[in-house]
Amino acid sequence: MLLGGCAVMDADDCAKADWRQLGERDALDGHPVERLDKRAKACREHRFTADRGAYQLGHSAGQRVYCSAARGEGDAASGRLPAPLCLAPLQPAYDGGFNRGLRAFCQARQAYEHGARGGTDPRTCPELTRLDFETGHRLGREVYELGQQINRLQSEAASQRRRASDTKHTPEERQQATRRANELEAEARRVRNQQRQAELAALNLPR
Repeated sequence: MLLGGCAVMDADDCAKADWRQLGERDALDGHPVERLDKRAKACREHRFTADRGAYQLGHSAGQRVYCSAARGEGDAASGRLPAPLCLAPLQPAYDGGFNRGLRAFCQARQAYEHGARGGTDPRTCPELTRLDFETGHRLGREVYELGQQINRLQSEAASQRRRASDTKHTPEERQQATRRANELEAEARRVRNQQRQAELAALNLPR
């Protein structure tokens, strides 16, 4: 199970590999069967041979679980790209779910929430809903990035406060640190006000 998340394998990984389990785990993580080529190449460098048949059996089993309508809907609603492993005959169910998920994800309010969590634009929204998505996502990203800026300012201000209270520094250095901390804290308050304005603007987004 520990090998499922990474295609790069060391000698110990290759020696202990359960190739069927690896195939199933890769499919459940949304990776196409071609991921085996990377694993096999890594193991050849350590003089081990991949069991392609076992891997493909496991991958097929994982595909049948992953490529469901529910997973497609969840992937779209979470802002993920469509999984590359869901091909015919499993594709219609997954694609149907993915399209349902897009109808929720591409709305302005959901797009805002995705952006406010730091989510990027996956470019999956169809043309008809593109403007709604971009409106909400742009506002969400603004809130997120302002939050990141506030965190940096507060962290630097805290560092300056520690410097100001450290008797190893000269009185002049400590006074300078205090002034700098005050400036940083004032800037953090200004940025927080900007963030509040963006959050208030988001209340007008359609749900």
